[in-house]
Amino acid sequence: MLFGKYELTDRLEFSIPSGILILERIGEGIVRIRRVVKSVESSKIISITPGFTIDLKAIPPLAGSTNTSCLYITLEEPILLPGGSILEYELLIPVDLGVFIGNSIVDIVPLGRVKYALYGPPDMGDICRYVDSGILASYGNYIARAKTVFKSESSETIEISHLVLPSKNTTMYSTTMDKLYFSDVVVRVRSPLHVEVEVKGESTLPLPGLLLTLFKGAGALYIMKHGVK
Repeated sequence: MLFGKYELTDRLEFSIPSGILILERIGEGIVRIRRVVKSVESSKIISITPGFTIDLKAIPPLAGSTNTSCLYITLEEPILLPGGSILEYELLIPVDLGVFIGNSIVDIVPLGRVKYALYGPPDMGDICRYVDSGILASYGNYIARAKTVFKSESSETIEISHLVLPSKNTTMYSTTMDKLYFSDVVVRVRSPLHVEVEVKGESTLPLPGLLLTLFKGAGALYIMKHGVK
């Protein structure tokens, strides 16, 4: 995988699922970031302090033409959650690439297809990054695992076919074994119209190999009030 620290002496080129990423030094303290996606090229020029390295980190899905703070995930199979039950599950989360200079993020690159969905009615819903099995397939190996626990606080059986979870203030890990992990997720199901989706500040899954990059968030909460089917 492409994550890690790099000293840019001339030019670095990376093949990513969505196209090609090129970092090139074009002058003293000046770097151009170029992206080529489906033969369409975009670029930006960034000033860099001499001696700083470029850090490529796995980050939560934050990129795209529309600024969003949540993910709309369609589950591959619906989950039937009986009243009072607890279910452990594994969510798959697409990964974006964060380009850092020092502690500052200077660019975010989606590593696969970007699509959006509206959760809720048009006048008061939230626009989310959309995720389903087709979207995940476009990310190749750039998919993170998230330990997810569903907890029913209802007396009835509730069917869940999609989840909305916050993507900002969340944590993403990459390891030297080319594995990717997202924060733990806790889903508290109180009724079909009140589901609390909490993303924790860390993952409790065992990380194989050594930690390569870390994008740290404090955690966040999203309350689904427009249904889960």
